[in-house]
Amino acid sequence: MPFLTALLKASVTLFIIIDPLGLIPIFMALTHDRTQEERNAILRRATLVALILLLIFTFTGKGILDLFNISINDFKIAGGILLLVIALNITLQAHYGESTGDQAGVIPFAVPLLVGPGAITTTIVLIGTTGIWITFTAIIINFLVVFVIFKYVGIFYRYLGKTGSDVIAKIMGMLLAAIAIQFIRQGIQEVFHI
Repeated sequence: MPFLTALLKASVTLFIIIDPLGLIPIFMALTHDRTQEERNAILRRATLVALILLLIFTFTGKGILDLFNISINDFKIAGGILLLVIALNITLQAHYGESTGDQAGVIPFAVPLLVGPGAITTTIVLIGTTGIWITFTAIIINFLVVFVIFKYVGIFYRYLGKTGSDVIAKIMGMLLAAIAIQFIRQGIQEVFHI
């Protein structure tokens, strides 16, 4: 697969699983009582923590799989099932708890909303299908986009509104479900040599 095509596919897949547009109402709810300066500080901290965590999994994920003798195809199947559950949750309904105080930047926004099981699973599967450097680049691109979206979250929220953000989240959920089925299918085909 050509580099740009693989990078585009990896970037879009990660964008869908991270779902920054769908997270806008959640971020606004978590930071509604904060000043713009405090909101920016939370954004910087949450984005940095989430980026570092996902990069750690980028470079250690395969080693962890090898340690437990799990093949990438086994992980594709398990990860696909997990992503399908997440996609169904996004599509059918999603409720997240709120954090207050200093934790608001990391819990739940950075972890598990920006980097949760779905993003970790997607990262490890992408490494197996597109390679580590394409995955690494896709992660960097996505977190730059996430930072820009949430830096200007007020504008996006005014434009999209809660309903618009919810609609986008549902569409992203359906796309994620299709990607999850693709991961499951590919894993099964490889394991059973179909």
